[in-house]
Amino acid sequence: MFGVNEAIGIDIGDDACRVVALRPRGGGYEVTFAETLPIASTAVADTLRRLNAARKRVAGGLPASGCAFKTASLPPGRPQELAQVVRFEAENQFPLPLPELTWDFTLTPALDGRTDAVIVGARRALVDERMALLGAAGVTPGVLQPAPMSAARTVALVGPSLLVLAGAGWTDLCQYDGDRLLSCRSVMAGAPDAEGWAGRIARELRPWLQTGEPQIVLLGQVTAKTAEALAAETGRPVTLGDPWHGVADPRGLLHALEAPAAFAAAVGLAQSALGHPGLNLLPAQVLETAAQVRRQGWGVAALVAVILLLIPLLLQGQRTLTERQTERRTVEAQLAKVRQAMPAAPPSGATEAHQAVATLSQPSTRPLEMLRQLSARLPAGILLTDFTYDRDKAVILKGRADDNAALVSTLNALNRMTFLDHASLDYAHEAKRTGATGYDFQITCTLAKSGAQTPASSAEKGKVVR
Repeated sequence: MFGVNEAIGIDIGDDACRVVALRPRGGGYEVTFAETLPIASTAVADTLRRLNAARKRVAGGLPASGCAFKTASLPPGRPQELAQVVRFEAENQFPLPLPELTWDFTLTPALDGRTDAVIVGARRALVDERMALLGAAGVTPGVLQPAPMSAARTVALVGPSLLVLAGAGWTDLCQYDGDRLLSCRSVMAGAPDAEGWAGRIARELRPWLQTGEPQIVLLGQVTAKTAEALAAETGRPVTLGDPWHGVADPRGLLHALEAPAAFAAAVGLAQSALGHPGLNLLPAQVLETAAQVRRQGWGVAALVAVILLLIPLLLQGQRTLTERQTERRTVEAQLAKVRQAMPAAPPSGATEAHQAVATLSQPSTRPLEMLRQLSARLPAGILLTDFTYDRDKAVILKGRADDNAALVSTLNALNRMTFLDHASLDYAHEAKRTGATGYDFQITCTLAKSGAQTPASSAEKGKVVR
């Protein structure tokens, strides 16, 4: 697979499968294949075998109608802490339990110092279906991405924008601020050339049009006439997007395409496979397997390179070998002298005993002192109800938070405490008490190495009220 620098994007739509192959050319891309196929496993498999797709980078598309899109604004925090909060948001906002979804998220710094998160989940059954279709051709994709997000990659979205990706049955509507996704949903509006399609889409876009003057970009199975009809219904200019902008076509493949804009998702998928994909809905086990294959491949390449470097040395003959043996004996003699000059090591266990005595003398490792520091340094909005201390394992805190910002602040505070190595959020469940909404949580903190042993008993528990 080394040296292969070509990618294939596969978009399986409502009525057909569109396949695009791209390779880098200068600062852009060159199209080497573009074709519409019937939705049939044999047709797709035959084409992918013909393209030798098993030896190339492959990205597959997922319909937005089978995905859930959520956005959230998060307080400042380290990536690991924010990832825990994102998981909490996904568990509470997605319509299905997380085990029934494959999901991923992206984080983007906001101008106000906070972090914007885009969270997308797809039904696991839909992902398995796409994987099985590609697997029939011996292909394992490296990227799975919602079609509208891939299509948006092919056009320049500046400022507030509304992306309309029209298919034969479903139309995806996405709201963007530059390249930042704000929301996305799908409506079953029928084919774009059907009567009433433009009016239906205009009604769906109306709430977003009232928030400002966003540009409307149209992609999918559309023509200039479709853009004119939608502009008449919305009263706003509509731009017909060109996903092939900047793509060289030396073979004249694009002249044979009936609806070039319908390939937007496939073009964007191929570009994602060649570059940084961003959000990727491949199952975690598939990603790990792919990573192992890459590591093994690089290991084989490194071994081959080492062998090639060693061959000239082996051919230098007996003289060079004798010189190396002489040098080795000289180094061994020098090492023997150094070992003789080294002071004797302390008796076994002495170092550990000194560390234990030093640890026992530190007030910060005592449970009551830990409890005092926790009560004094945790932020407002946090009510601790249970403190579990195990000198050989960890500190477990349970309590109630007013909101997720308080949870992130708590994790930040705990990770700054010198007697702790790491704090992780085990769970956070929404709970209502006396008319107020909050979150019941549990946080596990591992003890710093210097506090791994304390003069306290093996486990102590207490209650704290702040």
